[in-house]
Amino acid sequence: MSQVSLRKVGSSFVTTIPAELVQELQLQEGQKFEIAIENGRLVLVPVGAEMDEVLQAHRAILQKYRSAFQQMKDA
Repeated sequence: MSQVSLRKVGSSFVTTIPAELVQELQLQEGQKFEIAIENGRLVLVPVGAEMDEVLQAHRAILQKYRSAFQQMKDA
């Protein structure tokens, strides 16, 4: 297991992924990830191009029908 540091860059925080893990997981520069907390652990899950398209479509639908979803929630 590798240890990495958390650094502040502007108003965000960043860390690095060791090159060995990047190679082992076949990650690419610009790779997108879903980030979550599971059982007190920070979990990064690589998002493939297909999943990225699905997420973009999902966001577009949420944006388009935001008021309808809000009304359903409030009902």
